[in-house]
Amino acid sequence: MRRPLWLLAAASALVLAGTAAAGGWATVKLSSLPKGLSAGQPWVVNITVLQHGRTPVDGLKPTVTIRKVARTTSTTSRMVGSETRTFAARQTDGTGVYRARVVFPTAGTWRFEVYDAFTEYGGARTHRFAPVKVTRRGA
Repeated sequence: MRRPLWLLAAASALVLAGTAAAGGWATVKLSSLPKGLSAGQPWVVNITVLQHGRTPVDGLKPTVTIRKVARTTSTTSRMVGSETRTFAARQTDGTGVYRARVVFPTAGTWRFEVYDAFTEYGGARTHRFAPVKVTRRGA
């Protein structure tokens, strides 16, 4: 059965219109992950911000935020010892590449996230990554 050409044209127009209306968005690519670090040891990471997952973007101010995973006490089930720090990433000579120096101050399990700062078209977002274990200094 042959479909009318106008039906295919209409379907294509709807798909393209939906994509165009989706607005700006970006992905981030990290040069490394903070695995095997000790407390106080710097993690220097390059962050590449890619508009629509393809085109490197200059002129942004991305950040890396770390959050210590709080533990609960067995008797009260309350959160204890939460800690958060944010580190600015600075643009490098590479197009769309930013570098941050992140230091996890204490041992424990930490979550980390990168805010891409791609605010064009309201598309800025925070990219969350799997938690990492940071060992005691000198361990």
